[in-house]
Amino acid sequence: MNSRPQSRISSLAFTLIELLTVITIIAILMGLLFPAIGVVKDQARKAEARAAVMQIAAAVKNYYTEYGKYPVADYSAATSTPPTDLRLGDKNSAQAVDDNAELFNILRAKNTGKNTDNAFNPRRISFFEAKSASDPNAPKSGFADTAGSGILGALYDPWGKEYTIIMDCNYNDIISLTGLYSDFTQTSQDGVDTGARTGVGVFSLGKDGVVGSPKDGVTGMYRSGSKIADDLLSWQ
Repeated sequence: MNSRPQSRISSLAFTLIELLTVITIIAILMGLLFPAIGVVKDQARKAEARAAVMQIAAAVKNYYTEYGKYPVADYSAATSTPPTDLRLGDKNSAQAVDDNAELFNILRAKNTGKNTDNAFNPRRISFFEAKSASDPNAPKSGFADTAGSGILGALYDPWGKEYTIIMDCNYNDIISLTGLYSDFTQTSQDGVDTGARTGVGVFSLGKDGVVGSPKDGVTGMYRSGSKIADDLLSWQ
């Protein structure tokens, strides 16, 4: 009497071989999917950094329009006679003279640091806003707005490096890229500097955290033959 139900259950159940086959197929699919997810994440980070460098450059230019000068505080390089271009951000790889926190204190109308009492933004205009980084000890994709191992007030890219900003403080329509990208060689009208023809340049060092260095290319060059670095540049 019970033979038919048991045989029906047996015919519907998976065999061990069938289970192993299904598990193997799932493992193969997951192996194919994970690299694709990584590629999508990298593309999303690049898109975020590309948008950020353009927004930062626009904020600095808006400040210039409002005040008739760049938000350079009292850095000696920018206030010397004659002044020289000011580079703020990554002090190691990008050879900046200072981190970017003081610049963003001005652009965000933060009453702190060199901008105490809004000395460099007396109209208290907010030229730039972005979210706070979620982890103050390893800030990425935002401001280090709370105490941690990051530089308080600095803006970080999606890979945890500071965005670097160069401002044309000698007003010759060229940002000097000495020590950075040697393949940008446009010369200013006064013949003083070579670099990119723009008043404000902003860049992220990308995933590799190195200036230039396209894969199989030359360090310190944005382009090397057909190779292009993973850096995100506002003037490109």
